[in-house]
Amino acid sequence: MKNIYILFSLLVFLVCTSCEDQLNLIPAQSLPTSESLADLDGMETAVNGAYDALQSVDYYGREFVVMADIEANLAYLSIANSNRFVSAYTYTWTVQNGDIAGVWNAGYRAILRVNNVINGIDELEGDAARRNQIKGEALAIRALCYFDLVRFFAKPYATGTPSSDLGVPITLEATLEELPRNTVAEVYNQVISDLTTAKSLMTADSRTRMNALAAEALLARVYLYQEDFTNAEASASEVINSGEFALIDNFSNLYLSDSSSEDIFTLRFLTVETRGSDNMGQIYNPEGYGDIRVTQDLIDLYEPNDQRNLIYQLSANNEYYTSKYAGQDGTIGLVSPRILRLGEMYLIRAEARFRTNDDAGALEDLNTLRAARDASALSSIPNFRTILEERQRELVFEGHTTFDYWRNGITMVRSQCNTGLEVNLTSCSVNASDFRTVHPIPDDEVLVNQNMVQNDGY
Repeated sequence: MKNIYILFSLLVFLVCTSCEDQLNLIPAQSLPTSESLADLDGMETAVNGAYDALQSVDYYGREFVVMADIEANLAYLSIANSNRFVSAYTYTWTVQNGDIAGVWNAGYRAILRVNNVINGIDELEGDAARRNQIKGEALAIRALCYFDLVRFFAKPYATGTPSSDLGVPITLEATLEELPRNTVAEVYNQVISDLTTAKSLMTADSRTRMNALAAEALLARVYLYQEDFTNAEASASEVINSGEFALIDNFSNLYLSDSSSEDIFTLRFLTVETRGSDNMGQIYNPEGYGDIRVTQDLIDLYEPNDQRNLIYQLSANNEYYTSKYAGQDGTIGLVSPRILRLGEMYLIRAEARFRTNDDAGALEDLNTLRAARDASALSSIPNFRTILEERQRELVFEGHTTFDYWRNGITMVRSQCNTGLEVNLTSCSVNASDFRTVHPIPDDEVLVNQNMVQNDGY
């Protein structure tokens, strides 16, 4: 049974066999692990393989990002759909769901690829700065994956009982051992430890690979999810005050190229890497799949002059779509996901300041962001909903919406529901405490790992 254990079945593929040209792969990718990881070139190739796992359609290439929004109220699944994301929109998860298994497998595939790097690179000769950078990137990638997995497959840190709630298995070695699930608190501690070490090893030179400021930015997000607002503000401030980034002049251009002035960490897709109909933007593009449309909930959030108002009418049926991912460099639907960018840092700091009664500082951050987007200035922040709605204006379709609801204990309400435009639902709201807000552990994992415990309700 261990031979089909999905969590670790990709151990023999620790070095990527399908990474793209921009990752500078070398023939070592086809060598046995002992040979392919025998020098810094081999170690870098292994890390490139982890970036490739992040690019998977199952992960940042589409599914993981899309599900966080189609499960919420700012988008809906058209009745004229291609049978994608039906379970996500209707919350009819099963333990055999392929999208769920895809997220699990892609995350652990990346983790397995960096674990051998982290554990073996210190023994190698070569340039110390390069060695540190490679190890730092590996640690940061591992942290990102564990953070995503624990958010996806476990209860939120802030609204649950992290010291006893089950998270995901932590493996720091390349092993076939059947591991139990660590607690949510243990996973968060590992993420913070990896990021703290990573930022001390890396430089801030690259925006399309993990770097020192990307590790700091991810720490800001992790601390926010923990409701450690003091550290969240400090980490966000370090990134903002670095002077390395600037809010983009025209928001509509953000995703029309593979880089911008506010990118902290962008998972770059080159034009030659287009997946055609499976480019992430095609799920929103009416000339592609066009399955996902914009709800009135989102339309109502924007002022007419707000640059982020990238919503266009689709038909006479009062249907609308987003052009946020119209296409990169002229390639329809191609997207280089901005996993971390400056706009989010202002939002993190605003939320942290608001939660610690620094209303003036929070207001300044929101208005700095709104001014850059040509939205009118706010005079006050009457409640948290003001910050939440600003996050939605800025970050919609970037993989944040439902996570923001659940970590804050907010019921998700679809005011546009069962109008005849959308796939029908048995309920137009989902409470944050509903067991379905936590995705099921893939059934194959439970079947072959006697130490694996399924999430409640599945």
